[in-house]
Amino acid sequence: MTRLYLTRREYDALLEAQAGKCCVSGCKATTGLIAEHSTPNALKPGKPDQLMCAPCHKVKTLRDVKAIAKTKRLNGTMMSQYERRKQFGSRLRGRGFEKRD
Repeated sequence: MTRLYLTRREYDALLEAQAGKCCVSGCKATTGLIAEHSTPNALKPGKPDQLMCAPCHKVKTLRDVKAIAKTKRLNGTMMSQYERRKQFGSRLRGRGFEKRD
């Protein structure tokens, strides 16, 4: 899946439609706005359709990760813990640490 980006003209149109501020109600940030999807790009690919400030974007990203994982579980595209153990073994393998003298 390739990620689609906004052109400058599309960004300016969104900025004007949102009155120059973050799309989250109650947030009054007007600078450093990031183009973001209202639904996760992994679930519904397309161009971003809203602008958010970085703090609101972080909160939304955490919610999106949970929504994507839930959708994968419900669709059966995610391995269960038993399938993972069968494929990768019962112990979690670490990358190890460098030995010090």
